[in-house]
Amino acid sequence: MWIQSCNGASYAFGMYSEEMKLSLGYNQESLDTIGFWKDVGENVGIVAGLLFDVVQPSWVIAVGATQTMCGYFLLWLTITHKIARPKLWGVCTFMWMATNGQTFFNTATIVTCVKLFPESRGKAIGLLKGMLDLSSAILSQIFTGIYGSAARKSAFLLLMSWQPAFVEFSAMFLVRLDAVDNDGIGASESYWFLVVMTLSSCLAIFLMVVVVIDNFLLLSTAVDRGVSIIVIIILLLMMIVPWRSTLYRRRETEDFSQLSEKLLQKDTIFGKDMNLEEKDGISEETEIKFEQTAGKGITGTSSIGEEEAGDLPQHIKIDTEKRASTFLDNRVPKIEQDLTVCEILVSTDFLLLVMATLCAMGAGFTAINNMGQIGFSQGYSPRQIDTLVSLLSIWGFAGRCLGGFASDILLHTKAVPRPAFIVAALCTLALGLALDMPK
Repeated sequence: MWIQSCNGASYAFGMYSEEMKLSLGYNQESLDTIGFWKDVGENVGIVAGLLFDVVQPSWVIAVGATQTMCGYFLLWLTITHKIARPKLWGVCTFMWMATNGQTFFNTATIVTCVKLFPESRGKAIGLLKGMLDLSSAILSQIFTGIYGSAARKSAFLLLMSWQPAFVEFSAMFLVRLDAVDNDGIGASESYWFLVVMTLSSCLAIFLMVVVVIDNFLLLSTAVDRGVSIIVIIILLLMMIVPWRSTLYRRRETEDFSQLSEKLLQKDTIFGKDMNLEEKDGISEETEIKFEQTAGKGITGTSSIGEEEAGDLPQHIKIDTEKRASTFLDNRVPKIEQDLTVCEILVSTDFLLLVMATLCAMGAGFTAINNMGQIGFSQGYSPRQIDTLVSLLSIWGFAGRCLGGFASDILLHTKAVPRPAFIVAALCTLALGLALDMPK
């Protein structure tokens, strides 16, 4: 969450795109070309995925932080004319370098969380991608607190050249693929995800209130800095969640170990007081009862009594178990095995996801990239455009978080497949764009 909270500078493109356009003397076509390469950089993460398979997630984050730092620093030097103005392809290269580092962070954090929390993949991805959206508002507030509301937007690129790298280099060794036993912790896992969502939602609501007030009342620099400190404190509070959940997990493990030792001791004492024949008889009787109970639990409606079930032929028992197993396999979603790159590229699921992504993200990123120009065309002031970008970031966070939690809940309770949510998201996007069309 920390890494994603400072990783969404690409969503704030509308904040500094107009100054880039004026400073470099570009027209709208040139700016659209830069925006295109920004989108390519932040969405094409093949190198990050290949690197994740051979090194630890911390080193993937280090590569992304270095690339992002260099890219945004070169953009700042270009806009402020600290270096000779490069060609358009040079500026596009700088933008691609800056935003492509985001793919390294996304790969390291999201894939790690998916592997560590296989039963809560929707919640994990929703929170991480939601925090990525919210990071635009977070970075905007921190920028205002450090440089002031009257600072030039080129200073935002300077902030992006060191602030995210500082956080990522500090937290990269906390992201690791440790062996986690996920058996029997579904309830507590959902509880801690709910706590994280509550904290992040409080942060989003707080930012929205501050942004709206700041749009009507010009807050002083001291107030902006105080708000930035509160934002950082809320982000620090999120570190309590993994610490508390680790202690809770450790306490559960210790309690289970103590209970196992007590049961083992009782079983040993019980075995000493009985002869071998008595123990064998009890063992066989217990096994028969267990098979009968399991058969009833699987079928749910069994008209065969306990005595008759024990007398069933062996081939009927095997056939019943196979049908019950097939029924459960079809009802319970299974966690897929890891696939190679070649297997993924030829899979139908991957091709469908690529097509859905191309159809959806193109329209969304076009609107985000031109948010600054849309604001200026409507006569908005730079402060109002910043407010618009921040509110868009906050509502994007709400949509991604709610979508992730809803997909997990409906998947496990109603067996609603995740592609259904993709269809719903595409329909909602189409409706939103249709409502924004000029009359």
